Amino acid sequence: MSLSQIEMSTHVSTESPPHTPSLISELAKVLGRIGRGLRYHTRAEREALDLTHSEAELLRLVDRAPGIRVQDAAVELGVASNSVSTLVKQLNRAGLVERATDPLDGRAVCLRLTPLAREWVTQVGNAREQAIQRALLELGDEERETLEAALPAIKRLAKALSNKSSSPQ
Repeated sequence: MSLSQIEMSTHVSTESPPHTPSLISELAKVLGRIGRGLRYHTRAEREALDLTHSEAELLRLVDRAPGIRVQDAAVELGVASNSVSTLVKQLNRAGLVERATDPLDGRAVCLRLTPLAREWVTQVGNAREQAIQRALLELGDEERETLEAALPAIKRLAKALSNKSSSPQ
């Protein structure tokens, strides 16, 4: 063994270890399956108002951030502003979103839910929570405790996935 090989074998990396392909693959599968499961369990509520998944996502966002501007909604959803504008027009025609001029910038539009949309978002939220509650009941106490302990890491993962600056260019 040469001196350079010895130095390389004893070098301690200061970088965090790379994530294993199995962790990445398993997380992608599990998170996808959870998302599909929640969409399945809220399908009836979406279909009751004849909403697309994108429209439903925008309504939930406006519920969480009343008065959000179209541009900010686009950034949050990770889509183009004109896509959000199209969704807003459709939801406004359906009587689910109200548009108002931004008092700080007369060129911008702020979004608010109508009472019908607020009721719908509550129903969808209830359906999502009920689906999660039923699934949690199928787990043992130790599994539920493990999930609860993992929540801070899951929240950080969700934030990292939502971070637009970490997106590939």
